Amino acid sequence: MNELVTVYSAEVLRRLRSRAFMVGLIIGALGILAMMRLPTLINTFAAQSDRVILAGDPALMAKARPLLKDDYNVTELIPSLTSPTTSDLQTHGQAACVIVLTRGTEGIRISVYARNPRTEMGDTLRRDLLPLQVGYATKMRPQTVEALLNMPVAVKPIGSKFGSVSQADQARVVANVLIVLLYLLIVLNSQLIMTSVAEEKTSRIAELLVASVNPSTLLIGKIAASATLAIVQLIVWVAIGIVLGSGGESRLGTSASSSPLSLSGVSGNDIAGFVIFFLIGYLQMATMFAAVGSLINRTEDIGSIGGPFFVPIVGAFFLAITALQVPDAPFIVTAGFIPLVAPFVMFARIVVSTVPLWQIVLSFIINVAAIVIISILAGKIYRIGMLLYGRPPKLIQLWHALKAPS
Repeated sequence: MNELVTVYSAEVLRRLRSRAFMVGLIIGALGILAMMRLPTLINTFAAQSDRVILAGDPALMAKARPLLKDDYNVTELIPSLTSPTTSDLQTHGQAACVIVLTRGTEGIRISVYARNPRTEMGDTLRRDLLPLQVGYATKMRPQTVEALLNMPVAVKPIGSKFGSVSQADQARVVANVLIVLLYLLIVLNSQLIMTSVAEEKTSRIAELLVASVNPSTLLIGKIAASATLAIVQLIVWVAIGIVLGSGGESRLGTSASSSPLSLSGVSGNDIAGFVIFFLIGYLQMATMFAAVGSLINRTEDIGSIGGPFFVPIVGAFFLAITALQVPDAPFIVTAGFIPLVAPFVMFARIVVSTVPLWQIVLSFIINVAAIVIISILAGKIYRIGMLLYGRPPKLIQLWHALKAPS
């Protein structure tokens, strides 16, 4: 026990004093800040791209302007501008495009002269100006046509954990951010453990460590220390997200519920699920990567040997994103029990749906059991890998090591 405490404390202090840990902590905090402010920045640029000029038939322009107000900022009406150029866009308030409206034999014709043409622009204009087109064909007032087309649609949750659509949308947005955070924390810290183990082995420090400390104790101490520091990173980053997602908006004069990344749709149970499944996923991956690191004899082989082991994490990430949309799909429910994948998928399901308690408990038990099994196997590989230099162990050696009693 004393050996474990010694290894754990030494590893924690070494990592805390390292410049890499502090730089990573600061960069991660800045990344959280950027993600929280990204919607505002996107809205700023979107507002610039929504500035348009209306040209053509004066009567059509007068009727079209109110129909476009929800999607576009009509800066000017210029009847004579029927063949615009780039200089016209720059002259008239850096507009994104000129929309020319004319009358044809079969209805209204719309020509868009855009600096950056996009397919969705045509779809948006077609939807916004549909009342004007129908009114032109039927001789009805555009306002009457718009009222007829604007059918009331009420979306009401049924069997959902959310009381409104806005809460569900907010939860999905925050869940996306947390899943990315979960992915980064697990990948970065698992990679650090693998690199640390490989460096100790290639620098021959491992010989001294293994000679004085039991290899299994050394492995457990390194993983526990790295988990502690990962939790420190998690606490700092989540705290920054909470401050910017709640209090930050009030200081800016907006409510938390109206913020694009408000935490109003995420409960305390969701955060607890995030922490629990983060630890499960981290311990599974970190233990596996520590064993992989012990098989590396040259630091330049870290990428080629460790790369394939990232495939389950990448797959789990995309499954989690899918789970936010279809949390109760059979393949998603099944993935919520599979080790290495479950921490991502089950967390996503918990945030956006009401997951039966038995599924959460069963997933927890299966994945904790997987940690125990992975730890036993990784410990055996770590023990033999750290003592072999110059060449990686043969498969038959690993097989015999795995079969040997603990």
